Amino acid sequence: MSHSPRDPHCVFCKIIAGEIPSTRVLETDQAIAFLDINPVNKGHLLIVPRAHYPRVLDLPDDLSAHVGSLVPRLARAVHDATGAEDSNVIINSGRVAGQTVDHCHWHILPRFQGDPVRWPWPQGSYADGEASQMADAIIRALKSD
Repeated sequence: MSHSPRDPHCVFCKIIAGEIPSTRVLETDQAIAFLDINPVNKGHLLIVPRAHYPRVLDLPDDLSAHVGSLVPRLARAVHDATGAEDSNVIINSGRVAGQTVDHCHWHILPRFQGDPVRWPWPQGSYADGEASQMADAIIRALKSD
């Protein structure tokens, strides 16, 4: 688990420190929420822990719980402010998953009928017995965590 209070090369750490301007909408002692500078749709927010953790799997449970507790309130505010019909709440964890800033963060993306975002992603299936094997492997990993 990689953690430091701040990474001097991280754009989100610089935003948190006030070195790069941002349009903040909410601040707590553990997190900030601000408008994405390159929004998919207007009102697109980012929620960022103040402490530097690269991916969601690096976060301590209590910090993740705090940030997660902000999501419903912020999503309601985005819906009210934008008139959005729905929203996506997204965490891209790691480069392979599409994360472009190596500081864990949540997206709240307001959605509108006919917007340019394409969803859903392709779906697969499990072969006979494969789902229970995967569940068993995850349960073992949980027990060793």
